[in-house]
Amino acid sequence: MIQELREYSQSFLFKLLLGVICVTFVVSFGVGSFGDRKEVIAKVNGREILLKDYRKAYQNRLQSLRQQFGENADAFAEQINLRQRVFEQMIDQELLAIEAENMNLEATDLELQEEIRNQPYFQKDGNFDFETYNTVLSQNRIVRQEYEDSLREELKVRKLQKLIGVGLLVSSNEVDEMYQLENQKIQIGYLHFDPQVFIPGVEIKDGEVRQYFEENRDAFKTEKAYRIESFVLGLQDFQEEVKVKEREIRRYYEKNLETYTTPPKVKARHILFKVDPDAEEEQLQQRREELQQLLDEIKQGGDFEALAKTKSEDATAEKGGDLGWFQPGEMVPAFEDAAFRLAIGEVSDIVQSPFGLHLIRVDEREEQVEKDLEEVREEITALLTEKRSEKKLNEELTRIEAVIPDKELSKVADEFSKSIESSEAFSRNDLIPGLGSAYGLVSELEAKESGEKGIWKRNSLQGHVIYQLVEIKEPVRQEFEEVQEAAREALKLKRAGEMARVKAGQALSQAKAGTTMEDLASENGLQAQTFEFTAMTQYLPQLGQNETFRKTALSLTESNPYALSDDEDRVDLIQLQGKRMENADPETLKQQIRLRLRQQLQQSVLTKELERLRDTADVEIINPVFQQYQQTG
Repeated sequence: MIQELREYSQSFLFKLLLGVICVTFVVSFGVGSFGDRKEVIAKVNGREILLKDYRKAYQNRLQSLRQQFGENADAFAEQINLRQRVFEQMIDQELLAIEAENMNLEATDLELQEEIRNQPYFQKDGNFDFETYNTVLSQNRIVRQEYEDSLREELKVRKLQKLIGVGLLVSSNEVDEMYQLENQKIQIGYLHFDPQVFIPGVEIKDGEVRQYFEENRDAFKTEKAYRIESFVLGLQDFQEEVKVKEREIRRYYEKNLETYTTPPKVKARHILFKVDPDAEEEQLQQRREELQQLLDEIKQGGDFEALAKTKSEDATAEKGGDLGWFQPGEMVPAFEDAAFRLAIGEVSDIVQSPFGLHLIRVDEREEQVEKDLEEVREEITALLTEKRSEKKLNEELTRIEAVIPDKELSKVADEFSKSIESSEAFSRNDLIPGLGSAYGLVSELEAKESGEKGIWKRNSLQGHVIYQLVEIKEPVRQEFEEVQEAAREALKLKRAGEMARVKAGQALSQAKAGTTMEDLASENGLQAQTFEFTAMTQYLPQLGQNETFRKTALSLTESNPYALSDDEDRVDLIQLQGKRMENADPETLKQQIRLRLRQQLQQSVLTKELERLRDTADVEIINPVFQQYQQTG
């Protein structure tokens, strides 16, 4: 069970599924378009999924990928078919909502109020603020009743999830197994028998290169290549025509004043006497009296820092209780309230928090600072200009998508005073001058025929590529004379690899007979390497992702400490040098592992429940773009 869950949890689809089940305000309601034209793309048991909601969910997920993967995000999104994944997740969310309704699960007004009050984007100074609540909804063009109805539905889905998880248990054996997998350090030594080392010893006879070429002609085919004509449309093409008015700048500044405000902060020390939150009053009073004695001593001239070093009961004691700088919201409320009321050098009375009893001294403080409008005018103007430009860009892209199949590319380019650029032939791994990596574009071109047009959507700063596919060059076999040197080098490398494997096999026999790794390294002109990893490590130090090496290393034992890791790319002699447990807090870690395994188990059960719901649901795909769901869902 543990292994199955581990492999499942590491898959990208699992992480995507987590994303849909844990719906947030941003994904569900940052749509900014409740007033948009109602276009239905699908129905789930009669419940509608709207295009505007899908678009926003997709853009949020894509933005998240861009933060993780930068310029490679769009290519990755195409690779995993993100558009279809998001659509499937929205269907799953509807299925869960329907099931919650069928089970008569309810979310009370009190539960709804509590959920809204706890959302940080509706708070001001750490507390719920009704005006902020209305402002946030209004800025995103969200009707308050619609938001609350949707949130109430989400609370019902959460209750359903909890019910699905009721009774799921993780055994102590599973926890112990995972603890060992995650915390046992495996010490490995290895010799990499690099074929490049053996190339100087390779001899190629007359006729062997041609024979190798004839036997492997398909390996010397050209790659499928494409030529396009295109122009790029980006933010910069609309910024000059966008005008931002003074009142808009002022309104934005006033609504976002908190963004331009540096909160107050203090640098403080403390002395902590730990007290269990459930301690009896008598014990609490005793500890209070002990701390009061310290406070009296400090008031009479005692050295706060020295007393903190000898008396404080937390990790800051060795630094004289130094907590460094902190600002509102970073400490528990009782501690924070007391600290921010103190003057520099002042010592607090006894403060009680969930951690125990404190004495606090503020050493330095900085007051809140607000930037005035003139300081941030240029920044706000640029931000509003970018937003307006992006809106205009997206409107134009939507219009171009509608007309481009029947309109000449040059005429579309003329509308924006753009010239058409013609590319040289390129393949998937090439760089296109002016456009960058071809990887994402080739993924799109593979589904097109010569003459077809399209938009390669990247991000608005890079610019989107409006193109026409003008030529497809299919892979062709090359003649021997064209690739003779490449064939010679390939044959040399193949022979060198064979020599490396023979040498590695001999070294394995020698190691089992008692020869040390250092002696073997010296004998073969190699360098012995070492590293540590755990059974959960996917990317190995120095090697990256090498599953053959990892599995071979994990199979080694004290009685059988040597083995060869051999795949198409490399061969290594591996030695198990030892195993040790990481010095950690086992009980705390095991509690965390138990919780995580239970969550994974619950997720696995939820996935199976979704499969059942899909099998019995009436899913009507209205937008043909998403017909793939009926084939895969």
